[in-house]
Amino acid sequence: MDFYFIDYSDDQRKTYINSEMQYKSYLEKQIRYNKSFRFRMGWNKSQGKEYLFKECLDTKKRVSLGRKNDKTVAIYEAFNKQKKELKASLKQSKELLLKNEKINKFTKIARVPNVLVNLFRRINELGLDEKVIIIGTNSLYAYEAYAGVFIEEQHLATFDIDVFNKRNKKIAFALKEKLPQKTLKSLLIDVDKSFKKSKEAPYRFVNDDDIVVEIITPISKKEQKADELNGVLNLEIAGTKWLENSKLHKQMLIAQNGKCAFVNVIHPLEYAVYKNWLGKHERKDLIKRQRDIKQSHLVTELIQRYIPVIDIEQDLQKIQNMSKSAIKEYKDEILKS
Repeated sequence: MDFYFIDYSDDQRKTYINSEMQYKSYLEKQIRYNKSFRFRMGWNKSQGKEYLFKECLDTKKRVSLGRKNDKTVAIYEAFNKQKKELKASLKQSKELLLKNEKINKFTKIARVPNVLVNLFRRINELGLDEKVIIIGTNSLYAYEAYAGVFIEEQHLATFDIDVFNKRNKKIAFALKEKLPQKTLKSLLIDVDKSFKKSKEAPYRFVNDDDIVVEIITPISKKEQKADELNGVLNLEIAGTKWLENSKLHKQMLIAQNGKCAFVNVIHPLEYAVYKNWLGKHERKDLIKRQRDIKQSHLVTELIQRYIPVIDIEQDLQKIQNMSKSAIKEYKDEILKS
């Protein structure tokens, strides 16, 4: 089965590399700012004496740092000096990103759905990259960027985005720490206020452009009730356990609006194995079944032709989270076809 891929031009490769470098620099500064400077410091009088306090801008919670003296004055002055310098550096990085967005569009390397990149930019800024991954057809955007090519449009998703929320005890904590009482659902609505919960399912959201986002969370029955109230339902998805334990691949994507974001996706080889298994054993819809198997062929060919760092035969032997029968089927029906 042959697929047609369009290689990045030299200008597009250069643009992508520059965008990634600038975006990484911006993220490092933004995460450092969120971690260290999402506070304000000030002086509070009590019983005729002044005390230095530190107040979280999100929760408004205050912590006393001690009476006013040479030490606390030095802390206050150093904090404000460093905060001012980092804010100025962040402003410069944002200006560079804006310029680069225009270049991304001019060189025609910007083509990922805006909502996907906008959502993951917020996730990047909050330092939650390892908690959320993209699954489904939109993963192909990451694979093509990894390979430095464009996949034919008919193979790419256009209206639905599956977001798989990797649940563990740290996720809720991380979200509460940065955005009190907010969830991944809330982040989505922050990105695009037109997203509304679907009447058909509490885990599905649709915006004014009819783009559908499903937030999929594998959780225990004990946790399920609380998450249903938050609009995130535990879906019984075939192979969810495989997805939870899969090797991940991080890739920068460039949206149609020129903006950048890093996303996590399933490692391309594991995706190819999973898609073949899903199409053969779980899909009842014939069209979806054919699409899944075709995607398995597509990603396999992409790896063989453009991603030599993946040694398919050797790497298949290292996969621990998938059944031997699924891997054998992939070898016999996809790899040898």
